[in-house]
Amino acid sequence: MAIQAVIFDWAGTTIDYGSRAPIVAFQAAFENVGVTITTAEIRRDMGLDKAQHIRKIMALPAVQRDWQQRFHHLPAQADRDEVYQQFRQILLSSLPDFAQLKPGMTAVIDYLTAHKLPYGTTTGYDEAMLSIVRPIAASQGYRPTINVTSAQTQGVGRPAAAMLQLASNKLAVTDMTKVVKVGDSINDILEGKNAKAITIGVVDGSNLMGLSLAEFTALTPNEQTKLREQVSAQYLAADADYVIQSMAELPALLTKLNQTVAR
Repeated sequence: MAIQAVIFDWAGTTIDYGSRAPIVAFQAAFENVGVTITTAEIRRDMGLDKAQHIRKIMALPAVQRDWQQRFHHLPAQADRDEVYQQFRQILLSSLPDFAQLKPGMTAVIDYLTAHKLPYGTTTGYDEAMLSIVRPIAASQGYRPTINVTSAQTQGVGRPAAAMLQLASNKLAVTDMTKVVKVGDSINDILEGKNAKAITIGVVDGSNLMGLSLAEFTALTPNEQTKLREQVSAQYLAADADYVIQSMAELPALLTKLNQTVAR
């Protein structure tokens, strides 16, 4: 096959419809220190290494203002470390509740297996978090060969290309332009672009959409269509090469890409 590897993100892309687990944990960790953060404030930097994500949230003007009012000083490194540790413990305890494969993933796994197409992941999760979601995903048939965290790239995470390049190297890729990166956040797309990979944004159940399956299903057909168009536009504005509505569309797109790359 012309495509040499497919690299996925985890939450919001292959598992955890709506990428809910990190949202719940971020909000709970900040609530524990008396600071309220919105879902929108969290989602704007989703896809980053989680410690870096904490730093981004704490640098937001609204968060800095609230922190100053409550503690009479701006967030310091010790504060960031404390919130991160709380976030991490909350996330670790809740991850099993958010590890269900997204709709369409069974067809994707069957396609990759049938075509002997190597696949792996890059992620904002750390190894302890992966150790929880990996076996649950494996019990559903999803077994990425390679899982790369920023700890393996000296702390360099998205949107830099380092994790994606390392994952590709581990899968014996010889040409990064023949790697497909599939994700659900703008940082996923930027990671792929920086690595010169083919980038695909998935709409339904994504971080950009930000709704659980129940919330999305409760929308009217017109509301669903409008929301999908808004999410697609954000991917395209980030220069994504392709946008798919759901993971069920990925096998057909991979077939098309194989034909295109082969030429």
